[in-house]
Amino acid sequence: MNKKAKLAVCFILMLTITVGFVGTADGAVSSVPNIEGSIGMIYCATGEEVIWAENADKKYNLASIIKLMTCLLAIEKLGLDKMVTVSAEAEKVDRYEPMVTAGEKLTVRDLVHQTILVSANDSAKELAIAVSGSEKKFASLMNERAKKIGCKSTNFVNASGVNVANQYSTAEDIVKIAREAFSNKELKKIAGTVKYEVKATNKSASRTLENHNYLLVGGVAAYDSFKEKVPKYKGVFGGKTGTTDKQKANMVVGCDFDGLEVYAVVMDSTLKERYSDMKKLLDYAKENLNRYEAFKKGKSFEKARLKNGSTNKVTAVAKEAGVINLPEGASASLVTSVPVYEEKLSAPIKKGDRVGKIDIYVADEAVRSIDLVAAEAVKEGWFLSPLGITNLQTILIFMLLALIIICIITIMVLRAKNKKKMKQARLAKLRRAAIEQMERERDHRQRNWPY
Repeated sequence: MNKKAKLAVCFILMLTITVGFVGTADGAVSSVPNIEGSIGMIYCATGEEVIWAENADKKYNLASIIKLMTCLLAIEKLGLDKMVTVSAEAEKVDRYEPMVTAGEKLTVRDLVHQTILVSANDSAKELAIAVSGSEKKFASLMNERAKKIGCKSTNFVNASGVNVANQYSTAEDIVKIAREAFSNKELKKIAGTVKYEVKATNKSASRTLENHNYLLVGGVAAYDSFKEKVPKYKGVFGGKTGTTDKQKANMVVGCDFDGLEVYAVVMDSTLKERYSDMKKLLDYAKENLNRYEAFKKGKSFEKARLKNGSTNKVTAVAKEAGVINLPEGASASLVTSVPVYEEKLSAPIKKGDRVGKIDIYVADEAVRSIDLVAAEAVKEGWFLSPLGITNLQTILIFMLLALIIICIITIMVLRAKNKKKMKQARLAKLRRAAIEQMERERDHRQRNWPY
């Protein structure tokens, strides 16, 4: 090999090494997230798209992640302000840190905060008893809801996630459970709470709870054998950890990437690697998302037609920004937005009421729907409004009718006056003719003319 050939080979090798190094540098898109957990999933709810998954359909002990479903049902069935007297049965559960005492009076709000923020098993059990009378009956309620939202491989036995036989879920189903839970505004707010004070009760002094989801708040996750500093992750709005009886770690997190709602799940990880795994999943999601804004929040579209209103149209605006994850290689020119209005829209309508939706398409595929809401209130119209005639149109109609009536009356009056004038003219003419005749006759008599 001559000198030039050797130099060429060396250059190619150096170039290959450099490209390989750049491809794995921070900020570059990796092929797969390298996590400790054997089960994982990243799902973009904005567009219903799986970004990455590994063993996502494998059944596994979901542990305390189960508490998301428990709290969702408790809020829906009881409301947050209901006062609950803790039963003795609620104490009969594995309790890492006791949070309730038999006979203690707490609100559902207190119990939900304890269940979500510090994963209190006894609080979760009490919520189940307060709703259904027993944990067994409550588990049936949980399973019914799981099937309703499309979970295919989930079975609940208790409300806390304490290890029992035949209780399991999958990463695919956990995403559905988390989405359903955080669709409840109250539960989403609680899951995003950094600190919460449980006021003094009849059995205990006041206490302050701190959220154990350290990706939400930042902090130190302390375990028996080690401590781990976890930085706050921007965009995380809620989540739930879970630890199995074999000290395996699970976690689900919801994160808002500038309008793109993403859920990440890791299962069968370790306590030491759980947060690291979750950060890798969220980083991978961030790197592989291609955010595109089809339209801004509040953008006006065609006016929606309605009946029974003071006006027969209302301005429709987008309730939120039309943000989508644009598929790799897809051009923004392929994105279209098609408004669809409610067919039987009727007044009265309040500002912000839903009047339709706008479907966002990439090519011919619908990827997201955004609600269209009324930009202004529309009051109930007058008696002609069921015919689609607005109040203004009613006024104009009556003004026109009034004008027509006035014109008719004016014409009739003028015609009457004209008729009277013509009659008077005829009478005057007759009088003149009679006078002239009388004068001729008088003149004849005076002249003694026979004719």
